Amino acid sequence: MKSVIIGIDLGGTNLRIGAVTPDNEMIAPSVIKSSVVAHAERPIEKICEIIAEYKKENGIENVEAISIGVPSSVENDKETVICTTNIRNQNGEAVFSHMNVAGGIREYFKIPVYINNDVNNIMLYDIVVNHLEDKKVVVGIYIGTGVGASVVLDGRLLEGKNGAELDLGHIPYFGGDITCSCGKKGCCECYASGWRLQELRKEYYPDTRIQDMFTRHKEDKPMVEFIRACANVYAVMATIFNPDTIIVGGGIPEMADFPRETFEEAVNQNTGRDVMAYGFDYVYSREFVGKGVIGAAIFARKRLALHPQ
Repeated sequence: MKSVIIGIDLGGTNLRIGAVTPDNEMIAPSVIKSSVVAHAERPIEKICEIIAEYKKENGIENVEAISIGVPSSVENDKETVICTTNIRNQNGEAVFSHMNVAGGIREYFKIPVYINNDVNNIMLYDIVVNHLEDKKVVVGIYIGTGVGASVVLDGRLLEGKNGAELDLGHIPYFGGDITCSCGKKGCCECYASGWRLQELRKEYYPDTRIQDMFTRHKEDKPMVEFIRACANVYAVMATIFNPDTIIVGGGIPEMADFPRETFEEAVNQNTGRDVMAYGFDYVYSREFVGKGVIGAAIFARKRLALHPQ
């Protein structure tokens, strides 16, 4: 069997794991509840147990590295998780907070281990499947339960001083007064997110299933305002980065009958004129549960190429 990288997408609800070949084929994908890790007395040891059991059950050998995507910022060492606010233990505390997660797993398996923000991994997957590797600037914005973003410049992920860059869901909406889960008021996630769409459904359309919101109500005023709020997030990033391509992804844009034309018109109207003088391409991320797993493997291969071990 050719060498593989074990990719893990550790989300707030599910942990997905798979072995990924060099041609980005995912072998033996599996999923368990993230609460198995979150509620464990020793979460890092539990992750090791999950990986070991996965390898044994599927006969996975010749593992080159392990790569894990988490729903939080990660320090630039690509080992230390800053704070997984969506993964909490039974006491309501973040399971991983300024914690080196990779070290213990590396010690257990004696192979390279990498940790990355999950949106960065999904972005790397989308770049590969859409053949965008030669683009100078690619901006990805993923609106799901919250808002995540990633930027690739000349083939490299943008990194801030510490790794806490692009916390886009918590940029302020001027004049916004809705209290966010982070404790601040007026964060963009309060106006453009799956959480906000659920609030609109409860308030205006209690008899409509969440998956039918765009199909049935996309021309209603509350939904038009919601679409414009989502578009505003993309317009801000387009104005800042002057991208070749914007990747539109996440559970919201991937919903049935999401009004792409209306959305793009709103983005274009609100993007700076200098940027719009040149324009940019839109690419829509396609729904696929293995994006985070394969993206984690792509990230690991990039790190291995830069820092062979």
